[in-house]
Amino acid sequence: MDIQNKQDFIPTARLLLDAFRAFENELTWILDSKGFTDVTTGNFNILRHLNPEGMRLSELAKDAQISKQAIGKMIKELEFKGYVELIPDKTDARAKYVHLTKKGKKLIKLAITAVSEMEEHYQNMLGRNTHNKLRQSVMKICEWHQNKESN
Repeated sequence: MDIQNKQDFIPTARLLLDAFRAFENELTWILDSKGFTDVTTGNFNILRHLNPEGMRLSELAKDAQISKQAIGKMIKELEFKGYVELIPDKTDARAKYVHLTKKGKKLIKLAITAVSEMEEHYQNMLGRNTHNKLRQSVMKICEWHQNKESN
């Protein structure tokens, strides 16, 4: 496909990014309307990678593909807001473990519910078959890129 000559062509990756940003904005609005007024889309990049049982700060940085310095700053913000707490790792005194607080768990529970409702809306809007095909297509795109990275 020659996209250089198509002035109105929007790359698939850009469409996916725009859809993702719209999704995050909707989620932020929902959480805000439920009293979580201090949650930002930037916070989602950390919270979506944090295991429910907690994880080492270094593992979280690797999973979120963010430097240890940047993740430390972002975790401090979430800690200040009361969503996470840092606990010394029992097996390595130099390492820190990130845990969700009670407030953080409540936020995640609400976010999961909101995401489920958005997924249901997507399915109703597109129809079950088209929604499933969309999901399968996006997964194929992801797999293709992941396979290229591992070669």
